[in-house]
Amino acid sequence: MKRFATLVGAALAVLVASGAALASVRSANTTTTAATLSTPAQLRVVTANLAFRGNAGVAEDWKTIGPEADIVFVQEAKNVVLRDILNLDTWIVRQDTSSDAVQGSAVVIRRSVVQSAGELVLVKGVDANDCDDPVLGGIMTRWISRVDVQLNNGRWLRVASLHMPPARCQNGIGSPYAVMADNVVAFAKRSDRLLVLGADWNKVVDDDPNDIGARTGLKPRGPDEGTRIDGFYVSQAISTNDLYKLAQTGSDHRPVKMTITVPAP
Repeated sequence: MKRFATLVGAALAVLVASGAALASVRSANTTTTAATLSTPAQLRVVTANLAFRGNAGVAEDWKTIGPEADIVFVQEAKNVVLRDILNLDTWIVRQDTSSDAVQGSAVVIRRSVVQSAGELVLVKGVDANDCDDPVLGGIMTRWISRVDVQLNNGRWLRVASLHMPPARCQNGIGSPYAVMADNVVAFAKRSDRLLVLGADWNKVVDDDPNDIGARTGLKPRGPDEGTRIDGFYVSQAISTNDLYKLAQTGSDHRPVKMTITVPAP
């Protein structure tokens, strides 16, 4: 009987010790999670016009883009299937490849910086138009490619990639550029979440094309060197720094990188 009591006591001691260890682990995890949820999230964002380079070309370009980015806003990707060339254990790809008309703009997200990522939502920017240019031709329908992501600090962030119409489609009021700018403004005003827009704006970003920033309160952020048409608009509550162009890729656009700090919820 004494031996039985001793064994029972030892077993109970082991259980108590195990329970204490488990409680300790849970407490540590809870503390870490609580700390994460109260901390601003810092992310590296890159906008990249891929210039229709195809799978092989973009795979090569990603060696420059990928290591510098947590979220990538992609344009001119209508002949590349990003999920076929990227490591899906590392990246979440949001690209509609059902047709050329919707494939061009996409968002790619590093898995480690988010708790979750919603599906791609396409918001029309402007209908197809011939832009009255018999030589260069017109444009296909352009879209605002939107994804909602929940960051590791719990904050939901709305990110969107878009490609504004080129110079031949910018002939004043009612032009495709003006129409899409109006639709970008409407999109931003409808948003109930903090926004980051990455795009080829086809106008100098810091000049605030078509008063997009003035009309929405979003901050334009573009590089101060070389061609300055690629860049970002961000919500006022998001702080930005470290804005510069990455090394030249095979595209005629150098990718633009910026670091953003997103406040905790």
